Amino acid sequence: MTLELSKVSEQIDHMGSVLAERASRQRKAAPDARSLLHQYAGDLDELRRVAESEPGKKLRCASPGDERLDLHQPPAGMPAGATLIAADGSQIYPDRHGLAFYYIINIGTIIFHHGSGQAPRTSTWPDVCYTDEKVYPDGDLVSSDLVNTERNVAEMKALTGLVLTEGACDPACLGLTDGPLLLWLGQTAVSAGEQHRLREEYLGCLDRLRAGSAIVAGFVSRPQSAEVLALLYLRHLPEEERARATDLHGTQFQGLADRHLFSELAPGERSALFARGTPENAQYAVRGHRIHFFYANTGTDVARVEVPEWVAARSDALDLVHSAVVDQCSFNNGYPYVLTRADELAVIQGEERETLEAMLMQAMLRHGLPLPELSRKAQQKQAARWRRPH
Repeated sequence: MTLELSKVSEQIDHMGSVLAERASRQRKAAPDARSLLHQYAGDLDELRRVAESEPGKKLRCASPGDERLDLHQPPAGMPAGATLIAADGSQIYPDRHGLAFYYIINIGTIIFHHGSGQAPRTSTWPDVCYTDEKVYPDGDLVSSDLVNTERNVAEMKALTGLVLTEGACDPACLGLTDGPLLLWLGQTAVSAGEQHRLREEYLGCLDRLRAGSAIVAGFVSRPQSAEVLALLYLRHLPEEERARATDLHGTQFQGLADRHLFSELAPGERSALFARGTPENAQYAVRGHRIHFFYANTGTDVARVEVPEWVAARSDALDLVHSAVVDQCSFNNGYPYVLTRADELAVIQGEERETLEAMLMQAMLRHGLPLPELSRKAQQKQAARWRRPH
């Protein structure tokens, strides 16, 4: 054992006290935050004005729709038959100390026919990336940030293809992905050229989905966003103080998230609908894809559900998203079943990676390359770990 637990026990105990103090502070602040929610629940025009102001943009405030902020909307109920599709991905990151510089993205998909009694249809979509264009974009070695973004785009591509195919046969078809719908590229080790390419590919998927009137949503478990809370905080400040507000740090609401605002939702209920307020969302809005969201009590927690603009504009589509998410969570411990299965299909196990490395070594030898070796650093790490007593 290299981690001497006796040397961290004092730090761990202190961390426990910090966590307890933080939880206590949040418990005391949450009622005040919910009081603001009820106080300004019907003040929609003024809230939109605050969200669109310069201070509102700086704090990335959400913008309300046409529903009261204290809405408690029960699910409409699942249709007798519906098709639910999920896609999720995993990856093997490139290792410059390995046998070769490459990376792998594996996408798992599931098609679940609710109410049919049929077994779900599952697939995987592995992609080994090793060409110069893939591993040396813009002349530099690919970064883990770029691999993560490539995986997100691959997930959306797989979901788009299946939703458009299945949706042609079943109008009650929903595509579900794990995490936010907005492709986040800010402050990542991804070049401007690659960011543009990936954003265009992602927005191209949304273009196709909108053209096909397809219904898609992103499910965010235990969300940390505070866009609605920031809006309420800014609204309650006197007008002359708003320009000086920077964020929630240092305020009584520090550490709170929007999900604390909506903790009074009963199981199955959703909140009002909001529009995201980030600068990235403005870029999506240019293409008519501004991201909207609501919060829902999944039975065990409050989750955030994101939908594109054309889904938010259709009450029937929004009802399907709400009802399907709640139904899927009801028999899978508060998390959509189809996303659990997609993740299981996508994940790459350690033994699978070892087999892959052996296949790579054999392929290199077949093509006349000398017996490949790990770098000296990797060899020494392996030797040290092999010698270490268990």
